Amino acid sequence: MTESSITAGSSKDRLILLSGLITYGIGQSLLYVIFAPLGQSMGMPAWQIGTIISISNLAILFAAPFWGRRSDSLGRRAVFVLGLIGYAVGYAGLAFGLQAGAAGTIVALPLFFTLVAARLIYGGLAGGMLPAAQAYIADTSTEEERPKRMALIASSGGLGTIIGPIYAGGLASLDPLLPMYIAAALALGVAVWAQFSLVEPDRLREQGAPTGTWRIFGIIFPYLLGWAVVFFVFTAIQTIAVFMIQDQLGITGQDEQIRIVFLAFLQMAVVTVVVQIVVMQFISMQPRTLLRVCFILFGVITFLMVYVSTVAQLYLTFIGMGFAVSLAMPSLTTAASLSIGAEDQGAAAGLLAAAPTFGMVLGPMSMSVLYEFDTVLPLQVSAVMLVLTGIYFWFVSTPLVTRTASA
Repeated sequence: MTESSITAGSSKDRLILLSGLITYGIGQSLLYVIFAPLGQSMGMPAWQIGTIISISNLAILFAAPFWGRRSDSLGRRAVFVLGLIGYAVGYAGLAFGLQAGAAGTIVALPLFFTLVAARLIYGGLAGGMLPAAQAYIADTSTEEERPKRMALIASSGGLGTIIGPIYAGGLASLDPLLPMYIAAALALGVAVWAQFSLVEPDRLREQGAPTGTWRIFGIIFPYLLGWAVVFFVFTAIQTIAVFMIQDQLGITGQDEQIRIVFLAFLQMAVVTVVVQIVVMQFISMQPRTLLRVCFILFGVITFLMVYVSTVAQLYLTFIGMGFAVSLAMPSLTTAASLSIGAEDQGAAAGLLAAAPTFGMVLGPMSMSVLYEFDTVLPLQVSAVMLVLTGIYFWFVSTPLVTRTASA
């Protein structure tokens, strides 16, 4: 083995990957903290704001599998760096567009299409970051290390969700767009750091002929389904949370609703991060066991949301949801990674990154419609979906992590 293959995957390399993914998570949270209110203040209708936010998810749905496969040939570092550059360009473009809109330079439909273009650039290129990072971890970790390493990767989104609003609140008082420009600059800085410091795994040059994408899809389908179901329910509950607070708790004040939702999401994110970066680093459990338990647990918690009648109970269910999701995410990724060979890690990671987006597109839309018919129906349907998925995993031959004495 060459020197680079020995040193690839060091703590420094993992720090670079996490820095990029945390920056990505910060950017996602800024959309809701900064972009939505600014767009509204400019007179943009709700459908335009929603389209601008969601259009990048549609781009990622197609871009992630493409860039995951490209990382098998171009290399993990190249795709990761390109994703960071796309993030920086897309995010800076979004900020420039908003600034032009605020100044009246670009208005109405031209402003809308400018912001859509920025989001498409963002989604089309930044969609390669997560697949490249997941494939890098798979390349540079043993089977026993992989659940812990994947848990760290999964925690990056939660960390970004926690850091984003705090960081935005501190800078937005100076200029509402300043956090967005800084987020773009951070992404560019991590891209430079990764280009010159992230060690490319040598095993990319030692792998055999890749498997067809549809063949890989079939092999890892249970885990793609798991990702889609988790984010279908996860984003659906986030979407109807304000309505739950109004209808089940009787709280109608907008400021109070926002405060409760923020605290519920924050507690959920903190629990998720703590479990993934602390608990799962010291307690080793087989992905097979976790998948058979966490989906059923998530389903029970979702069903209990139907009976929430106090703010404290709402917080407890969101904490429980964060705990269940924190077990599911790294377990799904690890199980999928163990199901295929080294030559297909990038392609699989791309599909795994696209699957949550599929759930994010369908969940909020369908569950919002169901909520119009019956306020508890979305929670009941979601709970059944989760429990059935958990039962399904009892019949899936999820590969076991091989334990070694030296690991």
